[in-house]
Amino acid sequence: MNLFALLLLLFICSVRGKEGIKVKAGYDNDNIRFLEYKSTNILKCEILELPSGSGPPSEYIWTWLKEDKVMDYGENSHYIANNNELHIQKTNEDDIRQYSCLISKKSAPKAYLARADIKTLGIPTAKILSQGTFIEGQKIILECVVQGNPTPTVEWHFGNTTFTSSIGRIKLSDSKNVQNAILQIDEAQMLDRGEYSCSAHNIATSTLNETRIVYTFVRVKDKLAALWPFIGICAEVVVLCAIIFIYERKRNKAELEESDTDQSPEQKNTPDHGKESVRQRK
Repeated sequence: MNLFALLLLLFICSVRGKEGIKVKAGYDNDNIRFLEYKSTNILKCEILELPSGSGPPSEYIWTWLKEDKVMDYGENSHYIANNNELHIQKTNEDDIRQYSCLISKKSAPKAYLARADIKTLGIPTAKILSQGTFIEGQKIILECVVQGNPTPTVEWHFGNTTFTSSIGRIKLSDSKNVQNAILQIDEAQMLDRGEYSCSAHNIATSTLNETRIVYTFVRVKDKLAALWPFIGICAEVVVLCAIIFIYERKRNKAELEESDTDQSPEQKNTPDHGKESVRQRK
């Protein structure tokens, strides 16, 4: 018997019960269910076959296991069991485990008749950490923070270019066991300005044929950019002072000219005043 036939036999035995009951779990691929982080995911099992005379499906109940332990649904639990469905609310990394659904009769709830196992994996998420604006000549550092199980691989893109390894000013480095999670560009130039993207991949994205990609826009400023506002303010002050100086100078000059031409009545040499002087001499 070859290996495939042996695995198939083991799988059939795992889902076929003692009384000929067949159950089936909902999978995305083989016996794997892919879960979305921070969302509500639903695991589901169903009866495929009941032996004759065993009664209707309503006479059976389901029990859910997590890593082969009966699950606890306390007040603080984010698990909700609804008979043949298990709802996982606000899914996190600790929820990426193996689950099992067991079926039994209501009259004998501990006498499990069939079982199906569900292996779960996490669909990747990604987020780029960036300060957004960089000064020309400084380093541009972008970090792609990813989550997923198994750990995703990361790819960086800029325009039509995909960075797969360090080259020239472009440096790729690892972070928290994620390969190429950090993109560093030495001595930033104006041509480095633009939209960068980070994509995360694992078996989930490959199976579901999905792309998990995030974007960030990088701005590169002139190294003298911070000086231009100061120069502009200084220029405004100089122009304003020059205008005030010219205005005051013209006003003072006009006042001097008015004072030279504005004489008192006693100082005026009128014709009547000359005639009186002549009469007095006579």
